[in-house]
Amino acid sequence: MKTKIILFASMVMLFMACEDTLDKQPLGEISEATFWLSPKDADAGIQACYDVLQCKGKTRNPAYELWGMLDALTPISYSRQAKYNAIAEGTHDPSNALARDYWSVAYKGIARCNDVLDHIDDIPYPENEQHIKARVKGEASFLRALYYYQLTIAYGDVPLILTVQEVSEALVSRASQADVIAAMHSDLDVAVSSLANSYSGADVGRATKGAALTLKTKTHLLEEDWSGAASAAKQVIDLGVYALQPNFKDVFNWQNENNSEVIFDIQFISFVGDGATFDKMYATRSHSAWGWSWLSPTLWLVDKFEKIEENPVYTIEDDRIQPEVYDHFEGRDPRMDATILRPGGHTIVQGGLDKFYPYGIRNYHHSKTGMTIKKTIIEGDGGISYDSPVNWVLFRYADLLLMYAEAKKQLGQLDQATTDMTINAVRARASEKLPLYNAGDVTLENIYDECIRELAFEGWLFPRFKRWDWLKLNDGFKVMGMSNNSSKSTFATSPVVTRQYFDYHKWWPIPQNERDINPNLTQNSGYPE
Repeated sequence: MKTKIILFASMVMLFMACEDTLDKQPLGEISEATFWLSPKDADAGIQACYDVLQCKGKTRNPAYELWGMLDALTPISYSRQAKYNAIAEGTHDPSNALARDYWSVAYKGIARCNDVLDHIDDIPYPENEQHIKARVKGEASFLRALYYYQLTIAYGDVPLILTVQEVSEALVSRASQADVIAAMHSDLDVAVSSLANSYSGADVGRATKGAALTLKTKTHLLEEDWSGAASAAKQVIDLGVYALQPNFKDVFNWQNENNSEVIFDIQFISFVGDGATFDKMYATRSHSAWGWSWLSPTLWLVDKFEKIEENPVYTIEDDRIQPEVYDHFEGRDPRMDATILRPGGHTIVQGGLDKFYPYGIRNYHHSKTGMTIKKTIIEGDGGISYDSPVNWVLFRYADLLLMYAEAKKQLGQLDQATTDMTINAVRARASEKLPLYNAGDVTLENIYDECIRELAFEGWLFPRFKRWDWLKLNDGFKVMGMSNNSSKSTFATSPVVTRQYFDYHKWWPIPQNERDINPNLTQNSGYPE
């Protein structure tokens, strides 16, 4: 799949018109009657559907808006980007660039999926390739549901477009979230019945049955259908395809991609114009020439990682880092140091050199909280700007296990066997020193906190915080971090910013530019008309 994710030239030409149309009229017609003639055209079409997931080069918008930056909207993180901070701080309005771009990118993906699904049955497939035709249908159905998932968690009610439209049909009203979710389930049922458990060779990276069931689990949780979520998650477990990696860090190692824990990821490959930008932009300037520390962890996140060594042995590297800093960070759940680069922490920078943060790192002042991300970056890599080989993991088995634990807890069915298979397995993988739970003692908040420790900066905490009603933590939330200067590294005495949150912030505003195009789009309550 990595070798096939690059668009065919014909599809580039086809969708140049598509993107221009979407910029002006996102729900307009995008098909060309002369294109959908052969299985090769269908394969190019489905690659175009996947391509919207990617974020390549200096454009940076698709995957960033859909996945990589959403945790900046929660108490775990602060972003250097104004459009994210406006939403996190409750100062956004219908002109917000994130709300605008997120909508546009998702509907671009939906339009491409609709194009495939509208034309696939017109393409003659040989009898011995009918399974390929079914697979293409399943992939397009899965991806369409994935894009709708992202839309409905942000805006609630959104236009439900399931066919290629004529321009005259484009002024569509918003459908209820319940109707959107029903359509997603219908698509996912097609995907589950059409997709294989796994693929090999050039097909690695295509959506699988497990990916469709994982999205089904997330969708059931979104609608608080605990029974449906538990059932879908158990089907993934029973496939017997996935397993936790022995080492937490290995899940994100680019030399260990498509490992046993990965259920679905966005494929990237360097040196051919198809590389990712995530780790380049999240890393420090010592890791990459374009390292900008785009996301800054907060002390709120640090404190979610349990202390498991009461008296750890410290290695004081520099007396500018104050003793109380070491006391605060050392001896915690090791996922903290695998996730966060903090004062006194170590990392491998360009040239394979072992450096400690902050004084071994160039431009450490880029971070607004005095900490930066370690998870998902390539340590020791300089590489090419905006061109990383790192796949972005969307669905993984640890996430699925924690969703299963939450659903079973909500149902009052979290027995010891399920506890050991889910939350205890995730904790035991992190460290043998982490205490394990007895089923009767597990609370929902225990599961929520485990999700934060395990999944920080993977993009999936934002929909969880919304579902848990934890976004209200942003009301009066003081973004606290470290104070690092040339003479001293200690705790900041004042917040980077103090956030605000009102109940209507649960939903983002419908983008003003879309409402200017389509007068049938109503605005979410609380925002200016």
